[in-house]
Amino acid sequence: MSVDTYLKGKNTGAYKRVFDDDLEIMVSPKLLQYANVVELIAKKKLVGSKLDVIAHHEHGPNCRH
Repeated sequence: MSVDTYLKGKNTGAYKRVFDDDLEIMVSPKLLQYANVVELIAKKKLVGSKLDVIAHHEHGPNCRH
């Protein structure tokens, strides 16, 4: 999984954009090809916070493994 917060000069036109309140999430088209659900889980810790990403996959005709 890749997280990139510096987007200046990058082509992000192919990414699907999902908005939740003031948060914008850009999902890779390759991930959308293989995952039927992408789940984000934010966990608050004593020091900082953590973001988990879970991609749920169903085997089908587009599956290549």
